[in-house]
Amino acid sequence: MELVSKRAARRKKGSDCLLENMEISDHMIGESVRAHRSHGHHASAIHFEYRRLYNAIALVLGDIFSLTAVFLITGSLRAYFLGEPFFQWWGELILPIWLLGAFAARLYPGWGLGAVEELKRQTVTLFAVFSFSAVLLFWFQLGTDTSRFALTFSFVLSLFVVPAIRRVVKSLLIQSGQYGLPVVIYGAGSNGRDLVDHLENEKGLGYQPIAFLDDHPSYWGANIKGIPVLGDTNLVLPEAQIAILAINNVDPEYRRFLLEGPLSYYRNVILIPDLQDLPTLWVGTIDMGGTLGLKISLNLADPLSRLLKRSFDLAATTLTSMFWVPLVGLIAGLIWMQDRQNPFFLQKRIGQKGTEFQTWKFRTMMPDAEAVLQKALAEDPALKEEWERDFKLKNDPRINRLGHLLRKCSLDEIPQLFNVLKGQMSLVGPRPLPAYHSEELDTRIQSMRMRVSPGMTGMWQVSGRSDVGTNGMEQYDSYYIRNWSIWLDIVILVRTLSAVTRSSGAY
Repeated sequence: MELVSKRAARRKKGSDCLLENMEISDHMIGESVRAHRSHGHHASAIHFEYRRLYNAIALVLGDIFSLTAVFLITGSLRAYFLGEPFFQWWGELILPIWLLGAFAARLYPGWGLGAVEELKRQTVTLFAVFSFSAVLLFWFQLGTDTSRFALTFSFVLSLFVVPAIRRVVKSLLIQSGQYGLPVVIYGAGSNGRDLVDHLENEKGLGYQPIAFLDDHPSYWGANIKGIPVLGDTNLVLPEAQIAILAINNVDPEYRRFLLEGPLSYYRNVILIPDLQDLPTLWVGTIDMGGTLGLKISLNLADPLSRLLKRSFDLAATTLTSMFWVPLVGLIAGLIWMQDRQNPFFLQKRIGQKGTEFQTWKFRTMMPDAEAVLQKALAEDPALKEEWERDFKLKNDPRINRLGHLLRKCSLDEIPQLFNVLKGQMSLVGPRPLPAYHSEELDTRIQSMRMRVSPGMTGMWQVSGRSDVGTNGMEQYDSYYIRNWSIWLDIVILVRTLSAVTRSSGAY
């Protein structure tokens, strides 16, 4: 403790003192860490490899089950409708090729892969595996009786089945506390604390924080976000294979000292820079003659990316119209039977480039909703404060009997699919807001939102929806616009189904 306090004081005096600190650090590491190298660190490495193997085997078995199910379904349909042989022998070819491809894509065990990157790698690998298998089968005439349609159908089906089963397997591992590996976070300031929140929300990354290390003595022995602060940044935690450097405004020289000193004992080190407003998904590193450069790709600035997004919207909406169009008719009829009033509610919202358009929703409120609202706000100051803050009410007195169910399941927004077909909205994007609500946002956020089409669902809705408030909406909309990709849209659509099922933040 005394050494750390002296070192912290000397570090402020300049680079000469920094070198002196580095010597003290080497001494401390020599006394405390190298003693662990013979048993503690070795045992940690063994546990790390065991956990990696265990997680990989679980996911491999899940993928084998997924592809086997795909081939069985394909074979059953062929046998039932076409009277062709049930057995799909080419499945025995595709399965090992997939396993090799998945290992090459680092999908086993998949630690450090976010949901978007994991989906991208799965899809690309499946496409490559089925394409390569098709070349082997048809070019070299290995399977003259192989059906091209069956092969294509299996590929399309695997795009849904494989990610779904992998998600189930990972969820089971996470719930049992068996997925991922322990990490130590250097820095218990705002960067480190925000990082813990992000890792808690994205457990699929597989990084489990077990300790903070920080140079502020007042933190030592405390629990921050449920994680203990064990000491200063000169320490090394043998139980962790990965260290994350998240110190706020760290001095470049001291960062180099940490990388060459205590952080050099870890298998991997992750640096969290003070660049929190930049995109995070599509950032690449460039060697600028010895200087690290970050190349940022803003996909929505690319006309081809916008065309891809629009094409995806049209394809998904059109192909599913046989399901949602009859549902719209059924719900509209039920609403009309309640009070014999128009079952639809049209409201002007702000769209791309600031243009106004009419959004379609099912009417979930009473015909005299405005009068009911004004009366309730006048009688209840707390209700008025909630309305002025969020422009929504958890216990809205205007909602009719069927409206509660429609809102809880988000079925009231299904008619917005007509807005998607017209090009006024997208399936995924920032939530369309009325003018009075949009004007309450920061001007920078307003400008950013107007660059893209509003969406039926988005990051805000799948991250707590109304529970996170307007500030949360600004944060998530900004993240979505800066990090857009077709993979992110797909992940959000899948998570929307989960959020709707849980009725998370819906009111």
